[in-house]
Amino acid sequence: MRINFIRLPGHRIFSFTPRYYNEQKEQMEERVQRAKRELGIKEEGEEYKPIIKGQMKSLFKSNVREKKQSNLRLAVILIVLILIAYWLFYSSLS
Repeated sequence: MRINFIRLPGHRIFSFTPRYYNEQKEQMEERVQRAKRELGIKEEGEEYKPIIKGQMKSLFKSNVREKKQSNLRLAVILIVLILIAYWLFYSSLS
């Protein structure tokens, strides 16, 4: 005779219906809707909402100057470290 103090739940059915998501199509539809709104073509029951997300992406991509400064700083640090290693190596030999 077997006695169970812990009752385990039965199995549950998992129902998942996959959906196809096309990011390029979504972006294209957003651009078309934005162009229609800017031209004044309104569809029924729709308000104009500015899209800040797309505008913020361009701000992050335009930091070329900061990237150049970072690369220059990295190059200077590497050169200094190589010179120090060279000096330590040849000063220990003599």
